[in-house]
Amino acid sequence: MRAATLSRSSMLRFSASVLFVFFALAFVALWLGGHLSVVRDNVDAFKRNQLMAMGFTVERIDVTGEGRLNEADVRAAVGIYEGDYFFGADLRRAQSNTESLPWVDRAVVRRLWPNRIVVQLVETAPYALYQKDGQLHLTAYDGEIIAPYDPEAGDLPSDLRLFIGDDAAQHAQSISETLQHHPAVWADTDVLTRYPSGRWDVTFRDGRVLRLPLTDLDAALRRFVALKTHTTTRYAIVDLRLADRMTLTPAYPIDA
Repeated sequence: MRAATLSRSSMLRFSASVLFVFFALAFVALWLGGHLSVVRDNVDAFKRNQLMAMGFTVERIDVTGEGRLNEADVRAAVGIYEGDYFFGADLRRAQSNTESLPWVDRAVVRRLWPNRIVVQLVETAPYALYQKDGQLHLTAYDGEIIAPYDPEAGDLPSDLRLFIGDDAAQHAQSISETLQHHPAVWADTDVLTRYPSGRWDVTFRDGRVLRLPLTDLDAALRRFVALKTHTTTRYAIVDLRLADRMTLTPAYPIDA
């Protein structure tokens, strides 16, 4: 009995060794022949087909938050369609493509068991108008261009300031925060023009122009607020570019 047991044990070990050598040689042969990827693809395709036959396919794609976007454009960007393999949907690519669309600030694309793909959008809030190459664009708070400005769009904020200059949109946040420290100035501001030097002109809603210096803007704005407080004279241009003087161009006719 003991001899028979040892004989069977030895035979099993021998058979296992033969099988191991066989599969190792087969693996090396496939690797050297460049066929491993083909085998892997065939195995993946078989698994995918079996799971799809069991019902693991996309049956619904829900898009939410597309107020200013065409849903068809969102679906095209997502690139996942009804009937696709549920577990094969490339969610990262779908999210990246969707976030590249105008108006999209953030997108979340996720699977919802057992057969749904859900796309949730957060749209960018328009902060300002930006004039570039003679065309008006809507920009976000960080200066990123959202989309061309459509004057027929009725759901835009009514108090969007206009920024003019090659890099004005990129610096809009900084100058806006400075002006907001002086609420009376910011409330009347209509257009902000940035020059290549980095200096700004502020045009108010009544057409007056305030020329700001390149540095120490807060001090200049305090001088302007003091001028408004202590005089009733209307000025077309207030020039604060020089720290030691203020140049005033009266409006005509001068209002007493």
